[in-house]
Amino acid sequence: MDNNWLKNYDKGVPSHLPPFPASTLFDLVGLTARQRPAHPALFFKGARLTYEQLERLSNAFAAGLLALGVRQGDRIAFMLPNSPQWVIGLLGAWKAGAVVVPVSPLLAEPEVRRTLNDCGAQIAFVLTPYYAKMKSAQENSPLGRLIVTNIKEYLPAHLRILFSALKEKKEGHRITLQAGDVWFADLLKRHAGVGRPQAPVEPDQPAMFIYSGGTTGTPKATVGTHRALLTTGMQLHAWFSVVFKDWQDVMIGNMPFFHAYGIACLAGALVGRNPVALLPDPRDLDDLLDTIRKKQAAFLPGVPTLFIALAKHPRVQSGQADLRSLKLCACGAAPLLQETKRRF
Repeated sequence: MDNNWLKNYDKGVPSHLPPFPASTLFDLVGLTARQRPAHPALFFKGARLTYEQLERLSNAFAAGLLALGVRQGDRIAFMLPNSPQWVIGLLGAWKAGAVVVPVSPLLAEPEVRRTLNDCGAQIAFVLTPYYAKMKSAQENSPLGRLIVTNIKEYLPAHLRILFSALKEKKEGHRITLQAGDVWFADLLKRHAGVGRPQAPVEPDQPAMFIYSGGTTGTPKATVGTHRALLTTGMQLHAWFSVVFKDWQDVMIGNMPFFHAYGIACLAGALVGRNPVALLPDPRDLDDLLDTIRKKQAAFLPGVPTLFIALAKHPRVQSGQADLRSLKLCACGAAPLLQETKRRF
């Protein structure tokens, strides 16, 4: 095969990668935590989570899941926005040998129930405003227990106080758990300080079931193995590292982690040890612009509608928004018109 496309690769992008290691993304996180424990892994609304914290908290979550009876290959449904809890939960579930099944909060209750029945999830990890929807979907499904988290748990102290006073009840975050369900924070507290569980996890075992969009019929679970996710991260890292500096440059984590796009971006950032600035609402453009400025973010993934909206945003039009830190933007999910790219 001629491989003519290689001449169009950016300078510095290799034509081939070395043999992919028989490893996982959570192994890589553990290695990073040992190499540079204080290195930032996540930024969230002014708070910062280091690799040491990410490793320690995900170990505690893994131990908590095992104590709840989770076993190798069990499915855990996640209904959360991009947040530290998502990443802690993802790594912890993997360390326990479980398969993570992202569920979009935008789905209606019957669609949620169909997903639960299809994947066989017995545990769900949800944010407080989605608790009622998941409890309703629990009926006539294999779901037995919910683990629940509040978005304020990883906010800086001053924002946590303001959130509790002004938004928590008003926006549906203040709830009472039903019998059998547990708080995420309590689970972490009960298992704080434990080491990584010894659950055997092989690279070719399933890591995630990500459901297709259903454009050709009923949504179907697409299987992502641990090897495939690490491979994806390494490939994206190789492609973008000609402009994106390892350890240093910040990625905006705005693409939802319940989509493959968001998970691929996260995988690439973990391989490059790049801090991720998490945005729970990708449609909040003011929050996006503020985060880019405050964190001097270098990488913004998006979809065509995002880049159209940013180009039209009053703060961008007036020059008040500073986007000069951006080195790299990626666009997916739909065709990007040349005019959209030119305007942005």
